[in-house]
Amino acid sequence: MVEWINAARIGLAGLTVHKFRAALSMLGIIFGVASVVAVIAVSEGARGEVLKQLAALGASNIMVDDLDWRASSEKRDLKKQTRLHSAGLTVEEADAIARSCSLISNHAPLRKVQASIRLDEQPVNAEVIGTTPAYAEVMGLRLQKGRWLTATDDALARRVCVIDDTIRQEYFRLSSALGRAMVIDHEPYEVVGIIENVETSSDSKYSVDDVKQLNRRIYIPLQAALSRTTLDPLSDEVSRVIFQCVAPERVHEAAAVLGRHYEASHNMASFAQGARDYAVSVAQDLVKQTERSQEIFNYVMACSAGISLVVGGIGIMNIMLANVTERRREIGTRRAVGATQSDILRQFLFESLSICLLGGILGCLLGVGFTALVHSMTGWQTKWAWWSMFAAMGVSLLDGVVFGTYPAWQAGKLDPIEALRYE
Repeated sequence: MVEWINAARIGLAGLTVHKFRAALSMLGIIFGVASVVAVIAVSEGARGEVLKQLAALGASNIMVDDLDWRASSEKRDLKKQTRLHSAGLTVEEADAIARSCSLISNHAPLRKVQASIRLDEQPVNAEVIGTTPAYAEVMGLRLQKGRWLTATDDALARRVCVIDDTIRQEYFRLSSALGRAMVIDHEPYEVVGIIENVETSSDSKYSVDDVKQLNRRIYIPLQAALSRTTLDPLSDEVSRVIFQCVAPERVHEAAAVLGRHYEASHNMASFAQGARDYAVSVAQDLVKQTERSQEIFNYVMACSAGISLVVGGIGIMNIMLANVTERRREIGTRRAVGATQSDILRQFLFESLSICLLGGILGCLLGVGFTALVHSMTGWQTKWAWWSMFAAMGVSLLDGVVFGTYPAWQAGKLDPIEALRYE
């Protein structure tokens, strides 16, 4: 222990002789550690955003969507062709499949209504969704005020609606929304409830299409959407059916079963997968597509950070080798007064570790600054990960050991007589 204390004292004294050189040798470590800390912070922020998307869509949910025939003239022609084989997605079909499939615990059909929306002659920017009472349970919606749609509302096609809290904040700032009427497709609908906003990504680059319109929706009974709003002849009865699986780990199994049901029901066996009038997708897979794109970015940045640390370590080795050459007389003098090879090795190894330790600390502080700068300039979500700082510090100290051992060993094996003669 005494030997290491002496090595630390002498090593620090040696560093103070060449302060500028020591500072330059730290730069590679500083920027390498800063890069690691910043990359992990951005990566953890992205991971948190992706988890928000999964929670918004539901980890156990499977979506069956109709063919988006409005996307292009080719899609419209394909829709006309598939209509000869099936009537598209229907409520009766969804109910029958849910009853017959033991892997499905609940389901909710919905229809996206193409309608104008007004509040006291003011246009409202929102999406109208006709759905059943089960939708709130399937999607995990929480009521803020009022009530949700009931089975009676749906059976009687009542003109009632439930709005997201974002709509309330934008259009009902000075008054209560409950009891007010919103005109949807030229008919008034009474606001009977307000839904709490679903926590989703605040950054559009993390969002999948299925969650981009969340929190800007107006929900009406499905039967009201079918009987009171304008319907296009080519449209299916419902735009989407959300099936809830009995367990998240069995969603892919359930999706395969649903695919077979719809293939048989729609007579789509002869159609290619992308040419059918329905598409089965799993919420987990939709979110993972976004996550995979982010992972590629993380890998590239992690490689860059790793290269910075390696370059920093090489710089330290060069500086330490120069120190050994310049301080040959000092080494010879120490050896002459009784210092062993191990003492010299410990001295120079401690100098290398001191450079990496101080560089690691400064790098962590700079990494925090980098992360804040990335967040402020790009709007990307970041999340501090304290373990990343310890990991970066550990790697920088490993750099000191790996790249400092050879110069220290060179110093330790110098012949004291030759060292004293060095000019």
